[in-house]
Amino acid sequence: MTSPDPRGELGIVLKTAPLRESDLIVTLYTESHGRLSAVARGARRSQRRFAGALQLLVLGRHRLARGRGELWTLDGTDIEREWTRLATDVVAVAHASYAAELVATLVPPEVPDPEVLSLVVALWDSLAEAGPSPGALRAVELALLDLGGHRPALDACAACGRADLEAGVVFDPSRGGAICRSCAAGSRGPGIRPLDPAALAYLRAVAALATPAAARSVDTDPRFTPSDRTAARDALLAMIGLLVGKPLRSLEFIAKLGAAGRRDEP
Repeated sequence: MTSPDPRGELGIVLKTAPLRESDLIVTLYTESHGRLSAVARGARRSQRRFAGALQLLVLGRHRLARGRGELWTLDGTDIEREWTRLATDVVAVAHASYAAELVATLVPPEVPDPEVLSLVVALWDSLAEAGPSPGALRAVELALLDLGGHRPALDACAACGRADLEAGVVFDPSRGGAICRSCAAGSRGPGIRPLDPAALAYLRAVAALATPAAARSVDTDPRFTPSDRTAARDALLAMIGLLVGKPLRSLEFIAKLGAAGRRDEP
């Protein structure tokens, strides 16, 4: 089966891996087919068929054909839009890489959802317009968790449904999010952490904003302290870590940038 659009299938590159001397295995997220892996023969040598399009921060038209087994064949790619000028900003690239790695690990293969592609493009637009933003990353995390059926409970207890989440609340990723004081005794295991009302309010504020660009506003919202933002971040990362089951390289790199005193930790 080939892409219905003769120009190719709209999508982004999530990662690449070398195959033999001149080929690449390319993991894509495409508008019509979702996440898939394809063999791009000669991609490590060909400048004509791929023309620098098989990289992060590029929205391309990918000429795909269904191969045998799980692998597709990628015959060529043309650039539709690109944000590669961000390559000079190591923090922006790290944030963009993190979004791509989240899609590669949280989204099931060949389950297309146009919102996933739109979300990543919206983050890249936000990075290009105003630089890295922790709030924008929280918006991406929440949206991808939601699209994957794992949106954390923030407005009521994930265990009993009780709406009183003011005091004694914990965040339990294995039980689905915020757990009220009455149910907290049943939460045991890794990733569980206290979640005070301000940190919970921060996550609710991000969730109420429609786009990564809009979520930038929480970075400077006077209602929230740096510790509130850190607690909210750590809660979401605990849930993502549980779902992914392995360390994310891009997240480790962002943490190193933060430890080195670079701006805009995740």
